[in-house]
Amino acid sequence: MGGRRWDIDERGHGIASGQAFAPNVAELGEAMADPGWVTEDPENHLLPHLKAACSKADAPLRIASFRSEGEVFVVELEARDGTDSIGQLRRAAVALAATIAEESTHIRQKKKDGVIEFDVATGSVGSETDFAPHGHLVRLRIQPSPS
Repeated sequence: MGGRRWDIDERGHGIASGQAFAPNVAELGEAMADPGWVTEDPENHLLPHLKAACSKADAPLRIASFRSEGEVFVVELEARDGTDSIGQLRRAAVALAATIAEESTHIRQKKKDGVIEFDVATGSVGSETDFAPHGHLVRLRIQPSPS
């Protein structure tokens, strides 16, 4: 797989592997494999933080609805006027995810049927926590503002 990595990329390749942080990602993945890793009651544990972040006057996102789909807590969001570029939406999603982030967090961006989705896996793993390993799976679905 070759070619440009972004719009003005002329090299077509990087300077090193990402192996330096691969063990961190693997540790999160291993913890997530535990059938009891995802915690209960995301409406009680996560939603208050998400609502507080979205209720600020200058918040770029507004919560439209939320629901649990199995182990995934899905939050439907609407971009407020002026938040329309993919960069703005990504920054807004990552900032929102930070309000519920724990010691280890992975975020994956996807696009599905015109909606930008950010799958967030966040939790406590390894020796960096005083608590037993646990975590949350959250899907932030952002409807871009109408153009």
